Amino acid sequence: MNRIDNLKKKIAEGRLVKGVFITMSDCVSSEMAGYCGYDFVWIDSEHGPLDRQEILHHIMAAQGAGCCAIVRVRAAEPSIMKSILDMGPDGVIFPFCNDADTARRAVAACSYPDSIYHGMRGQGPCRAIRYGVDDEGEYLAHAYEKVWKIMQIETVEGYENLDSIMEVPGIDSLFIGAADLSRSIAGSNGRYDLDTVYDDICRRVKAKGLHLGAAIGPTPEDARRVMSKGVEWVVFGQDSIVLGKALKANLDALEDF
Repeated sequence: MNRIDNLKKKIAEGRLVKGVFITMSDCVSSEMAGYCGYDFVWIDSEHGPLDRQEILHHIMAAQGAGCCAIVRVRAAEPSIMKSILDMGPDGVIFPFCNDADTARRAVAACSYPDSIYHGMRGQGPCRAIRYGVDDEGEYLAHAYEKVWKIMQIETVEGYENLDSIMEVPGIDSLFIGAADLSRSIAGSNGRYDLDTVYDDICRRVKAKGLHLGAAIGPTPEDARRVMSKGVEWVVFGQDSIVLGKALKANLDALEDF
């Protein structure tokens, strides 16, 4: 089994798949997350100040420590995706998937022209074929199924186009970006409220049979709440914030001296 198969197996067993946000440049944070037992790291190149070399190092560190490496890219742009995919990540998250055209572009960016998705990915795997240790032809035949394609719904527009987005062939999972979605709803002149939209997305994604992810707080109550709605994988905590709070608590322990 590849690493994504392990996530699917855990979901099939009814267990929650758990990950952590990675924004710091040093790949030690991804390695620590793997050793701690996280199922995946969310390597954030949308908001995080990460260049391609740092993304590569995070992927290597996470996978070497036993967990999946999922990269959130800046956009569904094929020119961005080429080098990311050739690094061999386990998944890619596409932010602000607002319509079916964006979803189709994301799928195309992850697939080769001769695949069933008639994509735009250029051939040049390197680490993805373990630097030539694996057979390149075998990789090309099965590359698409080894990487989760995740569309992030985080705007009113994305919500309103949810059905057409989910009809795009090749999508593996959707993710509810509740923070940005709440900002978008706040600007919708009272047409929607977050709780209703959130629950409706969960219901419709579950009915469609796609995997569903969401961000939560690190509490059992939050985990139970989203699992009851059909969420199967979650991300919580951020490396820099976790470290900052731990450093502050470490200092506060001696605040009287």
